[in-house]
Amino acid sequence: MKNKKSVDCVVVTYNRLSLLKECIQAVKNQTYPIEHFFVIDNCSTDETWKYLQSIKNEKIFPIRLHKNLGGAGGFNIGLKTFINQSISNYVWIMDDDTIPSTTALENIMKKVNISAKVGFLCSNVRWRDKSVAIMNIPSPAKNWNEYSEAGVTKVNSASFVSIVFSREVINKVGYPITDFFIWGDDVEYTLRITHDYSLEGLMVHNSLVEHKIKKNISTDLIQEESLERIKRYYLAQRNMLFCLKKHSTKKDVFKATVRQGIKIPIKALIKSKDHKFYRAWVSIKGTIAGIVFNPKIEKVEK
Repeated sequence: MKNKKSVDCVVVTYNRLSLLKECIQAVKNQTYPIEHFFVIDNCSTDETWKYLQSIKNEKIFPIRLHKNLGGAGGFNIGLKTFINQSISNYVWIMDDDTIPSTTALENIMKKVNISAKVGFLCSNVRWRDKSVAIMNIPSPAKNWNEYSEAGVTKVNSASFVSIVFSREVINKVGYPITDFFIWGDDVEYTLRITHDYSLEGLMVHNSLVEHKIKKNISTDLIQEESLERIKRYYLAQRNMLFCLKKHSTKKDVFKATVRQGIKIPIKALIKSKDHKFYRAWVSIKGTIAGIVFNPKIEKVEK
């Protein structure tokens, strides 16, 4: 490929060693070569760090965090590492349960010059059975089909499950917000790119990756089965309201506040099979927090 752009990869991992090994192998098998491969270990408590230290590959750079900063903090550190320790043109980021097909990156890189206003390019994310990964469906732009003949769809926001940013874009918009911890950091960051900086997000149809989550379902506080995950919906409610305050209308913020602070708690009390009052309280607490939540966006130090 003439004038080939250099690409680094960032993978954030936490206590999923078997999936991490599969992810690393899939990245190594790419038809488009990776220059540097930064693996951010979010202070795993299993054998992850021991394994990463045992890897003998000059392109793979394991980084262990002193505590678990969540996916948001892991990607924040990953992009900072890319900016400060590399000179590559682009960075490709993903979670440890993302398994890209061998041509996933190559097909993305073929589209980087489709427009002068490209802010990010993301993959077409599938689940284990090849169906659409429900949690990773990008939000389409109004003019979503502008580049349809080129095999891409314009999107406003996307997940961090296989997405590419240029160094120029990161220098312009800054880093993901560590304080999000999990849920919504990717939506906020990609909306920051398309909404605040009027750049374009593109989903590349033939850049296929598999997201190996256990169940192909969307987040749902009412139906959630894990008590540990129910706790995390506090972050989901809080972070969602922040995104709406920053990127939407006051009317939308009001509707979301009513939905999360009143309607969802009532629904939890009526329809949840267990932990009814706890689910309701998590939603109310997250909504209240979201009203005042105002984290600082870190800019790239020049």
